[in-house]
Amino acid sequence: MSSPPIILFDFDGVIITQKSLEYTASIFRKKKFYQWKNLKNLKRLIDFARLFEESDSENRIEAFLKIIKIFKHYIPSPWRRILFFIKFRRFYPKYEKYETLKPDLEEILKQLKSCGFHLGIVSNTSGKRLSIFRNRLNLDTYFSVFISRDDTHARKPSPYPIFDALIILKKKLKISVKRNNIYYVGDLPHDIECAKNAGVNSIALLSGHGTRKALEKSNPTHLIKDIKNLIEIKDFKKYLLN
Repeated sequence: MSSPPIILFDFDGVIITQKSLEYTASIFRKKKFYQWKNLKNLKRLIDFARLFEESDSENRIEAFLKIIKIFKHYIPSPWRRILFFIKFRRFYPKYEKYETLKPDLEEILKQLKSCGFHLGIVSNTSGKRLSIFRNRLNLDTYFSVFISRDDTHARKPSPYPIFDALIILKKKLKISVKRNNIYYVGDLPHDIECAKNAGVNSIALLSGHGTRKALEKSNPTHLIKDIKNLIEIKDFKKYLLN
């Protein structure tokens, strides 16, 4: 039998819950000050939070330009959009201490590790933030490589975050890397695009930030409803049942 697969995971919405963003979204969308429009298009709290994440950037100027564009259909006033972004960005990190691993994830990771799967995290989040969760949630128990936006010269959907993770795994674990035996689990279309750009298999997770319509359109290798369905993928079953 060939070597067990390498599975790389996105972080937010795949590894950890998004309680802080959802809670913050529930508060801010009730504030009449922002003169909200078209909120019916943001049916889930996580949809609201996802727009904020798409706007956020370490570069403040870039972030302001994005927030003005992305929230144009929801907050008519440009200066209110900027004020919303500033306040939202300051508010939600206070509640990240309540984030946990996604339900059922720990048991899945234990099964995969016990069967020799090599696991890693590839995320667009900051290195500092990833390090905090890495220590608090003891992620080194399961994952052999961690790639943040600070560890690679380009963010997803560029393939380089995945390439950098594979280089580290190959050197650290002395394993062969065959792209047809590598999988990337993500919850947004740009995660699927990243996997395709890297020439590896993609697994779209429906219980994260993305919508079914957008993820189906991205045409992933596999589409699963929840993280517990990961071990039901045919490519993995032969290792788990051996």
